[in-house]
Amino acid sequence: MSTLRVVLRDRRSVLLVGVLVVAAGLAAWWIVAAAQSANRGFDITDEGYYLLSYRWWDSNPLALTGVQYLYGPVFEWFGYDIVKLRVFRLVTVVFVHLLFGYSFMRWLRGRRPGMPRSILFELAGTALILAAGGMSFAWLPLSPGYNDVILLGALTLLSCVLWMATAVDRDRQVPFWVPVVAGLVIGVMVLAKWTSVVVIGLIVLAAVVVLAGRGWRSVARGILLALGGLAVTALVVQLFVVRLNVAIPGIITVNKFIAGTSYTPADLLQIYWSSGIKLLGRTLQAHWLLLLATALATIARWRWLRLTAAVLVVAGLVISVRHVLAGDGALGGSQHTGAYAQTLLAAVLVAVVAAAGAVITYRVGVTECSRLSRENTRTWVILAVLVLLPFVQAFGTNTPLYTIGFNAFATWAAVMIAVLTGIWATPVAARATVGLVLVGALVATASIAYTGLIDYPYRSVGRSQLTQAATLPALKGLYLSEPMEQNFTKLAGELRPYTEPGGRPMLAFDKMAGLVLVLDGRPLGEAWVAPKERDRTDAGIEEVCRKNPPPRPPLLLLNRLISLEDIAALDTCRVDFRDYDLLAPPQQTIGVQVWIPKAERSATTTG
Repeated sequence: MSTLRVVLRDRRSVLLVGVLVVAAGLAAWWIVAAAQSANRGFDITDEGYYLLSYRWWDSNPLALTGVQYLYGPVFEWFGYDIVKLRVFRLVTVVFVHLLFGYSFMRWLRGRRPGMPRSILFELAGTALILAAGGMSFAWLPLSPGYNDVILLGALTLLSCVLWMATAVDRDRQVPFWVPVVAGLVIGVMVLAKWTSVVVIGLIVLAAVVVLAGRGWRSVARGILLALGGLAVTALVVQLFVVRLNVAIPGIITVNKFIAGTSYTPADLLQIYWSSGIKLLGRTLQAHWLLLLATALATIARWRWLRLTAAVLVVAGLVISVRHVLAGDGALGGSQHTGAYAQTLLAAVLVAVVAAAGAVITYRVGVTECSRLSRENTRTWVILAVLVLLPFVQAFGTNTPLYTIGFNAFATWAAVMIAVLTGIWATPVAARATVGLVLVGALVATASIAYTGLIDYPYRSVGRSQLTQAATLPALKGLYLSEPMEQNFTKLAGELRPYTEPGGRPMLAFDKMAGLVLVLDGRPLGEAWVAPKERDRTDAGIEEVCRKNPPPRPPLLLLNRLISLEDIAALDTCRVDFRDYDLLAPPQQTIGVQVWIPKAERSATTTG
């Protein structure tokens, strides 16, 4: 018997080495692609908005969120180098996924005593979770934004909960620094986006359940230490970043601007529900055979039934893979979010079906007891949070939850690892199915990240066309498409008499914040200007002009006709639109209307 156990351990060790190699290779695939893409392309819309707000983070408090107070100082420290900021984002994504992966596997070690005692178990699982982290680069801009803060913050908070759970499982006191770190992270997340309180609340609830395993005194201790960490975050921000009595009113003001026109919580829930049901329906329609085969393989007790299940599993895998390939379910980019969402949802549903089958069939006496059937309440709470987190951390978006939520696929990868290592009492076909689906999902994830970075980058042409080195200082180090580089250089040259010295107030209507950054201008009012939120834009202009009018009249860049409301807002700045003139026909200014004060135009022409 002892010899057999040694052989089994050796086989599992060899398997873990193979898993580690494959997972590390998949992680390297998207990490290298992200590093190579850091100096490629530029988006003047969303990414331009982020970067413009970071460029003027300490002088423009009007903002929807406080993310500019997190990345703004970093951007300034990097000398306003976009490439370095993108690399910084990559480093933080990799680090936090490694932290979460190791924290999860360290906790899971105590729940899986049959696994090999070597560190290979932790390393293999951590590598798998890191490979899943490629979804952070599936379609979003390369520069960091508040979605990154919420995702990375949520994973860090989960890591803290897992360290708490590990200590409780070992009947030890939770290290004091764990809840303190949790409090620090909560403060950062709330500053970045106030709707993060939803995901924070879910994780805090899990932390309370975990700490209750050592009594309510431990819960009270954890809460006090977390509050201390939160207070430290507030103090550091107040003393070294921005005064809270400046930042918070600015954020509140912008949220008031949009309160009457934005989606209500009921509207958002309706969007989430309807889009989620449609996604689930499409996923079941495409992958029903694989899910049915997984259920059958899990409960199969007799030999003939196991053979039948194995055949169905093979057929289901073939059909599912064919659907993924034919339906672009392994391609990244914003145009493929609905397709790859089906792929990833199907993968986690396989694990959920296998887990439910293992627990239920043991309860009714069909199969033997597996580790998953002996989990305690704390474990089930943690697994439930891991399943829910991708959707909950995306709460607040006005699009379907999966567009942002699936960026947190690492938590689902963790769930699949927990299921795979916890159902060893089930038939081999069930275990093989979950294992193959896990590997397949991570291959799809790496492909999604790679193609989202190289072939379908966010609002940009593919990498093969990004070959022209940028010449403008704001875009130093970047490679753009030849037409974009020529357009930026031409516009900057024509406007140079009106933009020097740098920091000239500018308004770009609509969604052209990146042009303001390229021209070394600064926003008048909020950096974000969108066609569907004109009341918000005009209110921001009026707010700034009442409190701190610009020393020079702004330059106006328009890709639409200026509205009467925009003109009225400019009147607040004592700026009369009738005193403006077009620099040149739009055909000569890259299709953008460029309005210049007539007095400056006359002086420049005379000079």
